[in-house]
This record gives sequence, structure tokens and C-alpha cells, in this order.
Amino acid sequence: MSKQRHNETGWAVVTGASSGLGAIFADQLAQRGLSLVLTGRDQARLSAVAQRVGQTAPDVDVERVVGDLGTDAGIDALVARLDGRAIEVLVNNAGFGTYGPFSEIDAGREHDLLAVNVDALVRLTHAVLPGMLARGRGGILNVASTIAFQPGPYQATYGASKAFVLSLSQALWAETRGSGVTVTALCPGPTRTGFVDALGSDVSHTAVYRRLAAPEPVVAAGLRALDRGHAVVVPGWRNRVTSTGGRLMSGWLSALVSGRMLRPAEVS
Repeated sequence: MSKQRHNETGWAVVTGASSGLGAIFADQLAQRGLSLVLTGRDQARLSAVAQRVGQTAPDVDVERVVGDLGTDAGIDALVARLDGRAIEVLVNNAGFGTYGPFSEIDAGREHDLLAVNVDALVRLTHAVLPGMLARGRGGILNVASTIAFQPGPYQATYGASKAFVLSLSQALWAETRGSGVTVTALCPGPTRTGFVDALGSDVSHTAVYRRLAAPEPVVAAGLRALDRGHAVVVPGWRNRVTSTGGRLMSGWLSALVSGRMLRPAEVS
């Protein structure tokens, strides 16, 4: 999908747009001339992003849908707002993680994680993909993670959710190949987005989260890969090396290595 197509009149949808990668995606897509539907749970922060985008790209329309994509009501409200629009780009960015031994993590929190990271992404993709295929153009960018390439002890459910996103994206990339539509999985490593703070635990001692990358290059890499029709993009050479290693190792060995890198400080 070419950048020229992105500049045609149309709409981009960004979930989790109130902060982090989502807010930067909103800025970058507005600069391409796309009007925006931005979603998030925090009304004040979402309004601030919309206001900033409106100032830097005054010729585009910016609409906000405040709601929780972990609920049926939140997804239904967003899908209803999209009805009848020509969606050129969908960025499935909303998501969060948990951290700690699986047996100690609140089961309800894990359920909510799967609702946002997996179910919402699938339902929103279903909502926009048929229209894209009918028009013969469009792009869906799903934000996965480098944890998708190997088991993630102490982030077991989060890692599994991102493995789902990666697998689904690759399958849909193959299904839509040659249609004018592309589906891309963006797999960043740990990034300065607020994700780590939201884990609710100090993970700075771990080898994985000791160093956080800047978010702007991640967004640029994702949009560039979408423009070029790539199935998967892993920003940063260190992340590409570790993700390749995770794929080459046996699953049990990869899980042991990842577990050592993610082990909580109180676990011996």
C-alpha cells in the first residue's frame, strides 16, 4: 500500500490513542492528511491529543470515542461510529500487560487483558476489513511485541496474547495479498510509552525492561512497513537479534531463557 493512497480522503482509526504510541500514530497519520477517529478510556488525555492534532493538522477532522474496548459496550460504540466511513488505516494499538507468577496474578485482570489485546482487535479488524477489500485499498497495523516470538514466563498471558496478534496478522497478510490491502504486525521491544508503569510492579531490575527505547522510531517503522506491505516489522537491531534467537530455539529452552530475563526480584 503506497503512501499516496494514505493521502487520499479517508479516515484512520487509532485505538489506545490517549498516550504512548497511539498518540504518536495520531500525529503521524494526521500529517498524511487522514481524518481521525481516536479511542481511549481517559477522556481528558484523549481530548488533549485531539486538540494537539487539530492544531498541527487543522485540515483534518478529529473525532473521539471514549470507552473501554475490554467491554462489549465500548467496542459496539466504536464500531457504530465507524459505520459508513471509508477506513483507510486501522491501528490496533490498545493493550496492556500483567507481570508476575501466573498463579498470583488476578484472574479478572488477565480476562480483561485478553478482551482488549485479542478480542477487541479481532472484532475491529472484522469491522473494517470487508470495506477495505471492497474498495481495493487500506491497511491494518496491529501492535504486537517482541515477546510474541517466544514464551514469556512471568508475563505468560500477555506474551500469549501478542503471539496471537502476530499469528493472526501474518495469516491475514497472506489472505489479503494482491488485494490492495495489507495487514502488518508491529513488534517493538520495551518502549517508553507508559506500558511499564501500568504493569503495577517494578520491572527495572529485569534484563528485558532495564532499557526502554524511544517511541517515535517505533511508530515510523510501523507506518513504513505498512506502506511497503510487509507482514512483520521488528524495530531496532537488538530486538531483531533477540526475536530471531527466540524463533530458532526450542520452545522449552526459549521459555527458560525468557524466564531468567523476566524473573521477579523475589523469585530465586
